[in-house]
Amino acid sequence: MAINPVSLNAYARAAHLGAITDATTDATAAGDKPAAPGKFGELIKEYVQTVNAQEHAADKAAVELATGKNHNVSETLLALQQAEVSFQMMLSVRNKLVDAYREVMRMQV
Repeated sequence: MAINPVSLNAYARAAHLGAITDATTDATAAGDKPAAPGKFGELIKEYVQTVNAQEHAADKAAVELATGKNHNVSETLLALQQAEVSFQMMLSVRNKLVDAYREVMRMQV
């Protein structure tokens, strides 16, 4: 059974995010300052760039299939589906972040 590269990327990113969370929790528990605040922003920026690159690759594969440069329909459909799933996941993460922000803004100090 082959392992889908998208699954590996998602697992690696989740493990990386878990490592950031663990480092922040450990530092806070020890009384130190949390990990650098730019790490999460950099992770999100990197993920958006990855999704954008997948979208461009899928568009290129579709154009090559339409123009006859590529005759492999299954690879083209796979690239399109991977780009769509990545984009949907990015939207879900964005929606969760917006919901979390709104929840924090509703808190009374």
